[in-house]
Amino acid sequence: MENPSIQSLVEAERKNDKIVFVSVLFKDEPSRAMEYMKANGLNFSVLIDDKNIAGEYRVRGVPETFIIDKKGVVRQKIVGPVQWDSPDIKAAINKLIAGGA
Repeated sequence: MENPSIQSLVEAERKNDKIVFVSVLFKDEPSRAMEYMKANGLNFSVLIDDKNIAGEYRVRGVPETFIIDKKGVVRQKIVGPVQWDSPDIKAAINKLIAGGA
């Protein structure tokens, strides 16, 4: 399950003004998803897809992750679950930030 590791990364980077975490709700009932987040102590931004976001980014399933720079350019697409609080992921994010992404 990705969500606990996402929450851990969000908490670790909360004071970093160079990064923003946004989850997009895709093919799920918003009220059910919000209940799940509340019950599991998940506290990060969630957008509800109006079917345009998934189409624009060509999402085919979940989870899919996009790392997007401040200019809106997709720098990386990851398909499948990830351990977001791992040292490798943190290093990759820091490398993107350091490169001005």
